[in-house]
Amino acid sequence: MAGLAERRPIPFALGLAALVLAFTADERVFGLVTDGQIMTRTAYAMAALGEVGIALGHPVDILRPAGDAVTRYGMGPSFVRAPVAAVSGAFENAFGAGASQSLFVVEQILLVLLAALAAGLLARACGAAAKGVRRAVLATALASPLWAYVSSDWSEPLQAACVGGAFASAALAGRADARRPGLLAAGAGALAGFALLSKSVFVVLLPVVLAVVLLEAPREKRTRRSLAFLGGAAPFAALWLTFEIVRFGRPLASYRGERFSHPVFDGLWRLTVGANKGLFLYFPLALLGAWGFARIAKERRVLGVALAGFSAFLLLTTAAWWSWDGTAGWGPRLLVPLVPLLAAAAVVAAPALPAAAFTALFALGVAVNALGALQPDAVLTWYYATVKPRTLTAGEAGAFPAFATEPDPAGGVRLLPIHDVANRAALSPLRVNAWLLGRRLAGGDVLAALRIPPWRTDVPGQETGATPEQAIPPSALVFLTSSFRWPHLGMSMTRSAGQTDTVLSFVDCLYDQALRAQDMGRGDRAVRFGEELYGRVPSPQTAAALAEGYRLAGRREALRDFVTSLPPAQRSAPDFGIVLALAARDAGNERLAREILGQVLAVSPRREYARLSTLRLAEWPATLRDAQGVRAALSSRE
Repeated sequence: MAGLAERRPIPFALGLAALVLAFTADERVFGLVTDGQIMTRTAYAMAALGEVGIALGHPVDILRPAGDAVTRYGMGPSFVRAPVAAVSGAFENAFGAGASQSLFVVEQILLVLLAALAAGLLARACGAAAKGVRRAVLATALASPLWAYVSSDWSEPLQAACVGGAFASAALAGRADARRPGLLAAGAGALAGFALLSKSVFVVLLPVVLAVVLLEAPREKRTRRSLAFLGGAAPFAALWLTFEIVRFGRPLASYRGERFSHPVFDGLWRLTVGANKGLFLYFPLALLGAWGFARIAKERRVLGVALAGFSAFLLLTTAAWWSWDGTAGWGPRLLVPLVPLLAAAAVVAAPALPAAAFTALFALGVAVNALGALQPDAVLTWYYATVKPRTLTAGEAGAFPAFATEPDPAGGVRLLPIHDVANRAALSPLRVNAWLLGRRLAGGDVLAALRIPPWRTDVPGQETGATPEQAIPPSALVFLTSSFRWPHLGMSMTRSAGQTDTVLSFVDCLYDQALRAQDMGRGDRAVRFGEELYGRVPSPQTAAALAEGYRLAGRREALRDFVTSLPPAQRSAPDFGIVLALAARDAGNERLAREILGQVLAVSPRREYARLSTLRLAEWPATLRDAQGVRAALSSRE
């Protein structure tokens, strides 16, 4: 094994990392965070329909005149997930509902391994020997926050792979002994272009990596290598520009209402040494990385300055962003794309230090990030919902977009807890996650333990505003209260009957397209997706979706037959009752429509449904979604 590690350091390290990631990946929680859901839903829309539209209902969606919405996020993650979404249906036909969770997580693992590969290649390009190359690979995959991201639907693994790969390709192209430097330059351009397609802030990456390709090439070859770089980047940059204009009307317009409003110096210390999101806590080897950039610059000035400059740019802009902490995600999420660069630089700095320094920092990083892998951050995000929202002053409110706040019953606005907890050291994810993991390992009545959080609740900003049952929907609470099971790849393919602690990402995509069809008034599509949805997961929620599809499509007989075939528990659900009331309205039967509405209100006095009783029948909304106030809620955010 020692000989193999020396002869083939990258395959050896990647194989070792793959084993650890596969045996610690908690694929049950992929799809538990709403922003990631949007990316996956868009991927399914691309795979199933060749479109990018998704349903209304998320406060940061971009509404379209056709009645649906599009994601505001970069299209790169959705492009990457589209092949998995395309085969998920057949995979679940073979292995059962939820089995495709394994496929989505396999893809995340591969992206983390690609980021680790990029770190190893960058270290090699900077002169590291076999040992250093192995260290760079393993540091990226196992001693950094990327380990925890294999279970999530965030796009950071893809971003890290693109950023690291772009710099690694450019650095290899600049070596005197480079093989096919033109191809490497084109690869650097393609990866930088795909990074841009994944996140618009990486528009800065293109000129920085181009500078490395251009200035490190011999003078007589600069034009050819620059053209190769631009040739690799152009298709993805053009695709990015096209999607920006089609979706938002102009480039860099998807984050309307959000600003660089956070004090920069406050953001800097919180992002580096802060107890909640400090990079040096979650990736201790970053301490060596900063010094490594300087050592690289001594041998290859352009490369060292480019690496340091891009890292400083991302750090400074993140520190000034209103959501400097990334809102959710393990560690400083918005800085995670820098991990491959810092890992390679740490390897370069290591020889100048005592041998134990790198080992100690590596071991500390593994310990910290194993916590994030075994107790996923997505679950912690939901637990923070129990914190009491903080009332904002008039001056503070202007620093936050509308979707980050809610009306204060006493007047004014309150900041949603998830946007404030990173400012409270007592609510550090390292501390709270360790406590949550301990409660699950101990077993017993976990829900009772969760009612008493591990922080002082008599301190301003740390008060609880609701119990876990009140603040967390049952579909998410199950992940907090279920007993610990060792996570591993493939666990979603062996779910026992009735087991609910697994997100159904593919089913969520079907449901999203069924709702989108309702939003657009497309009864034919609503029936198509509704029938597949109900066939896979029969429930009151999916029954209401299919019934609404039949109603919108004017298929009254199909609706009648479907209603009579349902078990009482599904037929008596409030949403299903509203569909029946709307169907009676469609038939002109006011007496029956109001009778059904009264039955619904008797068991579920939902404000939006109660409003129908005050309206004339002709004023009732056209769809169930409009009756639920989905479009009105989004309009109030504008």
